[in-house]
Amino acid sequence: MKPWNVVVDGAKYEIKPKGTKVVVNGEKKKLKNLMSKKDGMWKIYELPLGAKKAEIYVNTWVGGMKLVMDGVDCATGKPYTAQKLPKWAYLFLIIHLAYILFLMGGALGVLMAFLGIMATISVSCNSNMPVGVRVLVDIGIAVAFALVDLGVVFLIGSLIGAI
Repeated sequence: MKPWNVVVDGAKYEIKPKGTKVVVNGEKKKLKNLMSKKDGMWKIYELPLGAKKAEIYVNTWVGGMKLVMDGVDCATGKPYTAQKLPKWAYLFLIIHLAYILFLMGGALGVLMAFLGIMATISVSCNSNMPVGVRVLVDIGIAVAFALVDLGVVFLIGSLIGAI
């Protein structure tokens, strides 16, 4: 991930994310030692930079980090508001989890459910698409993953039956 370069009161700061730490001008700081709060799928850490405090948004579901100062994303320079998972998207997450119980269990089923959940979260939080399109894409993702799950189940079943 690229480092963020920020200027606060004339002082330059280079902030690099490194796993569960951030490196500020060469000094490592553990995220768990920073003040934090939870907001939906984001965990928000306060990072003091001079007289100001930046916020590090960490997506706890899929991964990813954003550095925000004064409401502006430091990577893009555009105003930032944290994405929220719409309530209707939870239905699709439950459908993907149900695949484990009703279609294919085991490690492969869990992997498929995890991939479906990641795709659903990514699409559902994409505010650049209209809600109707996001719902249709989520339906498509759910159907596609169900078909792949069923295909793998039938393939494994036919291989076992042939033995």
